[in-house]
Amino acid sequence: MSEHPGRDFQRATRYTPESSGGRTLDWSAKPPSLKSYPGAMTLPLPDPDPRRPAPPLWDTVLRRRSVRSFSDEPLTLDELSHLLWASAGVTRIAPNHLYRAAPSAGGLNPVETYVAVRDVESVAPGVYHYQVALAQIQDGEERLDPTRGHALELVRTGDASVSLAEGALHQALVAHAPVVFAWTAVFERSGWKYRERAFRYVYLDAGHIAAHLSLAAVALGLGSCQIGAFFDSQIDDILGVDGFDEATLYMSAVGHPARPVT
Repeated sequence: MSEHPGRDFQRATRYTPESSGGRTLDWSAKPPSLKSYPGAMTLPLPDPDPRRPAPPLWDTVLRRRSVRSFSDEPLTLDELSHLLWASAGVTRIAPNHLYRAAPSAGGLNPVETYVAVRDVESVAPGVYHYQVALAQIQDGEERLDPTRGHALELVRTGDASVSLAEGALHQALVAHAPVVFAWTAVFERSGWKYRERAFRYVYLDAGHIAAHLSLAAVALGLGSCQIGAFFDSQIDDILGVDGFDEATLYMSAVGHPARPVT
């Protein structure tokens, strides 16, 4: 009998000198770098301003807390734009390569960002996918167009906050937050290169993104609470992913703190 699924996973994904080399990548089999929803209603986001006034980094780290109680104040579209950019957005453009805010193993960026909007100014309630950039196949090669990115693609209409809260083990803060971020992994995007080890990397990547989000929230005068406890299939269904090729890894509720954070 298996000792424990977690320990089995750790053992099965170990690197050894014998297992880590001697493999050539098949570039013709490389999965798409980005996900998109062709034909979906698309909402362009305001351009982020990396030089906007903000607390010093060390002060931001000092003030970061898990905030579980939010006021009734909505988020602005500008705040949502900066949260998305600081956590998963593009910080530099190179020839057919996009540098992203958070680090990712091999620069493969398997994590996709979804936002469930309950109360954001100028945004209808619904579940949206963050379109980082547009990826197209031209002459058999993938071309990335960042000028058609930093936008929200509508996945489903309507306020999903109550359903998300039920899926998140009935945590009330999820229902009350103006916005809930949910991160999924497209496993093959990393598995193409890293095979079994990819399953470790996708969780590390999601952690990097969530950490960036938590600090960006503080810099904007907001609060966040990261959530790892949820009924996987229920959250997958809300996001419209199959739970196998793409599955939910992590969530974060974001809003204005109901009381001063100390």
